[in-house]
Amino acid sequence: MSNSLSAKRFFLAPLVAFVAALTFTQPASAGFYVREEVRPMLVKADANRDGFLSRPEIRAEDPSLLCGFERADVDRNGKLDLGEFEILLISL
Repeated sequence: MSNSLSAKRFFLAPLVAFVAALTFTQPASAGFYVREEVRPMLVKADANRDGFLSRPEIRAEDPSLLCGFERADVDRNGKLDLGEFEILLISL
């Protein structure tokens, strides 16, 4: 009996993890973003290719994002790196 219970646990744990991942990962089309999409979004908006997003670059891409720029610019250098850009997207 112990072996069958152990086998059930062996198969049940990955199944539960898989279902949880599906449950908590929202598609971008549902109004959310997927973390793996952040870098391509930054690269697309980064007009001068310096790896950061400035206010003018944000304005050109989506002016509605400017409202959260100050809160997301954690190091107060006037530009957003990848992590700060993710903060901006989360804050919306």
